[in-house]
Amino acid sequence: MKHFSKSVKVSDNRLILLRQALHADWFNGRAHRRLNIFEGWNADIWIHETGHSVIFSNKTVVLTEILTDLSHELPQDRVIWQRTPLDEELTTIQPGGRLEYQINYELEMAEPAIFRFLSNEMLLKPTPHSLCWQRGGHHRLEENPIIRVNFDPGPGYLSVQTFHTFPNESAILRTQSLFEIH
Repeated sequence: MKHFSKSVKVSDNRLILLRQALHADWFNGRAHRRLNIFEGWNADIWIHETGHSVIFSNKTVVLTEILTDLSHELPQDRVIWQRTPLDEELTTIQPGGRLEYQINYELEMAEPAIFRFLSNEMLLKPTPHSLCWQRGGHHRLEENPIIRVNFDPGPGYLSVQTFHTFPNESAILRTQSLFEIH
């Protein structure tokens, strides 16, 4: 198993939208929540060692958002969209039928003291609509990457907000995704 440390860099990651589900064991899943949204639509929300994934599906449509590092080879024939999240972007995709997907991401660089404060805030106040995981390190005083996923299911939609910390760069990657049925 690959050891992940605080040396993981934002530029070593990519945010991808696929037309298929990927099994979370492939990414060494650490936290999971399954949601029955509405009218046969489901969502599997995962935190894994290299990021997060959201699998939004019904009996005929599967759409997967995943943030992962570059070491994972993904089936390129199923990729709808992908980016290395180094800046800021808002994208809307209509993969077919009544489904619309929106993704907004932003990378924030912070002063080390502010970064530590924001990282500690992510570990506080877990809710029934959130998942959080922190990678273990070799030293207890070492700052380790944190992944937090907040989600809000509603009638006809699923909203997902993620926060990924990169301690060696004092960076926080935030994503906001909306899966919506029209």
